[in-house]
Amino acid sequence: MITIDKIKIYKRFNGDGDGWARGGTKEEKSFMNDDDWFLIGTFVQDISLIKKGLASYSFRDSIYERVKENCDSEETIQAIMEM
Repeated sequence: MITIDKIKIYKRFNGDGDGWARGGTKEEKSFMNDDDWFLIGTFVQDISLIKKGLASYSFRDSIYERVKENCDSEETIQAIMEM
């Protein structure tokens, strides 16, 4: 489940997974795993395509549904949409 705290970690490393792997604290690494990191990155890319008008309506709808299913709150959803 993606949380606002996981979004903050992702932002702290500007989406750089290698930077997180090398420089993340033990606490961050125990709280967030590679699957979380990958999912956030995928959402960021997919939403970027949507914002640029490069995605079909069905793709857009499926992404919004996946975001809702994988985020713990509206605050988290909003944070992903703004990235």
